[in-house]
Amino acid sequence: MPVKDLAQKRMSDLRRVLKDAQLGGYLTVNALEMRYLCGVDLSEGEAVFLVTPSKAYCFTRTMIAPKMAPAASFMKIVDVDGGMVDGALAFIQDKKIKTVGFAPAKVNFVLGQQLTQAGLVSAGGLVDEMRMVKYEDEIARLKKSCQIASDAFKKVKPLIKTGMTEHAVACLIASQMIAGGADAIPFNIVCFGENTADAHHTPSKTRKLKNNEAVLMDFGCLYEGYSSDMTRSWWHGDNEPEEYRAVWALVHQAYRAGAKSLRAGLACKDADAAARRLIEAAGYGKQFFHSLGHGVGLETHDSPLLGPRSVAVLEAGMPVTVEPGIYFAGKWGVRWEDTFLVTADGSQKLTKN
Repeated sequence: MPVKDLAQKRMSDLRRVLKDAQLGGYLTVNALEMRYLCGVDLSEGEAVFLVTPSKAYCFTRTMIAPKMAPAASFMKIVDVDGGMVDGALAFIQDKKIKTVGFAPAKVNFVLGQQLTQAGLVSAGGLVDEMRMVKYEDEIARLKKSCQIASDAFKKVKPLIKTGMTEHAVACLIASQMIAGGADAIPFNIVCFGENTADAHHTPSKTRKLKNNEAVLMDFGCLYEGYSSDMTRSWWHGDNEPEEYRAVWALVHQAYRAGAKSLRAGLACKDADAAARRLIEAAGYGKQFFHSLGHGVGLETHDSPLLGPRSVAVLEAGMPVTVEPGIYFAGKWGVRWEDTFLVTADGSQKLTKN
C-alpha cells in the first residue's frame, strides 16, 4: 500500500476513534504522530495538526507547505503568519469546535498549560494506542528491519576478537546494518565485562575486550521508519564460570516462558509474570529490575509495555519484545531479547540468529 493510502487509512481510523471518544477534534504538535498520520517526515516545530471527525488540517508556514504536498489530497494546508499553535487555537475558536483533545505526554509543560487554558482536554495516549496494532505494510517494513539486524549480527559475531573496543564493535554492527539496507541506527549498546550489568551502557572507545569475560550487545536499525530490537549475551573465552552458565540458562528459560505466553487476549502483565516468576523463584528477582518487554514500531520503545503494572492487553498485529535479564553490578549481566509479532493464537519471532 502506498504511503499516501496508508496515511489516509490512519486518518480515517483516527476520525472513527474521535467519534467513539466523543471528541470534537485532536490537536498534535508531535513530529512522530504527525508523520504517522500524514506520511510526511516532519520535524518538531514545522506544523500543527488538527483532526476532526470530518476533516484534517495542517497549520504551517509558507516555506513548509510544499513539503506537505503528498498529504494535500486528504488534509487542508493552512498557511499561518504567526505562531502555528496560536493559529490552530484561533481556528478552533472561530469554528466553535468543542471538546478538542491533546496528548499531555507529547507536549512540554508550558504548551500543555496553554492548551488547557484554551479549553482543550486530555485525550490520553489516543494515537499511541492506535499505533500499537500495525497494518500489514507496517509489519512488512518491521520484518525487514528485523531481518537486517539479524543478518548483521550473524556476520559480525565471528569477527569480534580480544582487544577490540566496545566502540569498534558498535561501529562494526552499525556498518553491517547500513550495508544490509538500514536507513539509520537509533541505538547501539555494546558492553564487555562489568559493563554488561549496565542495562543501557554507552559503548566505550577505551574499554577493550579481554579473554574470558561477558559480552552483551543490544542493537537494532530503522528501515523505512520502522525499528528492530534484539539483544545477545555470551561468554567470550573458554573458561566460562559455572555461575554465568547457570544464570544464562535461567534467563533463557524465562525468555522461552515469556515468548510462549504471547497471544492475542493476554494481559501484558501476565506475559511479564510468565518470565518473572521463574527468575524470582531462583532468587534473582531483585536482579531483574526492568519490564519483560515493550512494543516496537516507529519508536524502538513503543507501546504497549509488558510490565508488572501494565493495563494493556495484547492484540494480533502488535510487535513486542521479550527481554528478561539478570544483572550483578560491578560483575556482569545477562539479557536475551527478540522481537515478536503477536498473532491470534501465539506469536511469530521476527529477529533471529
